[in-house]
Amino acid sequence: MTGFTWCTIYTMGNDNSHPPVHPAPRGTILLVDDNADLVRGLTTLLQNDGYKVRTLPNGATVAEAVALHKPDLVVLDVMMPVVDGWEALRRVRENPANQNLPVMMLTAKGTEDAKVRGFTMGADDYLAKPFSVREFRCRVEALLRRARPTNSEPDQKLPVVADSGTEFVEASDIAFIEGVRNYTYIHTYDARFLGRLSLGSIEAKQLPGFMRVHRSYIVRLGAVKGYHWASKSSFKLVVNDAAGSTVPVSRKLVTEVKRQIGC
Repeated sequence: MTGFTWCTIYTMGNDNSHPPVHPAPRGTILLVDDNADLVRGLTTLLQNDGYKVRTLPNGATVAEAVALHKPDLVVLDVMMPVVDGWEALRRVRENPANQNLPVMMLTAKGTEDAKVRGFTMGADDYLAKPFSVREFRCRVEALLRRARPTNSEPDQKLPVVADSGTEFVEASDIAFIEGVRNYTYIHTYDARFLGRLSLGSIEAKQLPGFMRVHRSYIVRLGAVKGYHWASKSSFKLVVNDAAGSTVPVSRKLVTEVKRQIGC
């Protein structure tokens, strides 16, 4: 098959050669884009890297192709005729069987609002055009690596959006986590990152020393330096970060929160 490397295996014996053996593909990637030149170029690149590639010119049959070919990764352009990338992504994610299927969105819009929309709808990565071959290759490998977790992968880190794709923030560096609709912001001492997990998913990880104190906030209890009643009905925690941030606490949790922080 074009793009794959053939090899010969030698063994001990009178006839020490065998027919060429085709190496197993590293994974199957579904590439969906209406730009034929881009599709040809990325297909060649991915095949040379050892991947099996399936392609579609628009998003009309993406969900069906995913069910048929069971790809390890979907690379999905946003702006396409017939059915665009947003609708195709929605169709893929509405099937519970595709919950853990990594999806990379390709788009000409690299704004934070566009990224937030993509992550809210279930995208795992977001690559703005034009992009370099090197960056595309690295992001593909990173998505596939994360989709196949190993026992050594750290559990006490949270994935966040970075210019290079995805980075991980140590739980011990987090002050609090803010939920906004279906995405989150991870706040450290002096920075804020767009998180890749929902507040509910982070809560389900049961990170030691963290507590959900409000429908929209999770706090690392060790980062709390004080509290006060902002009003008769508003109890807030003061966080030990550069901005001296305050985090609201649900009234029904005030007693438990005070007990947890030793007050």
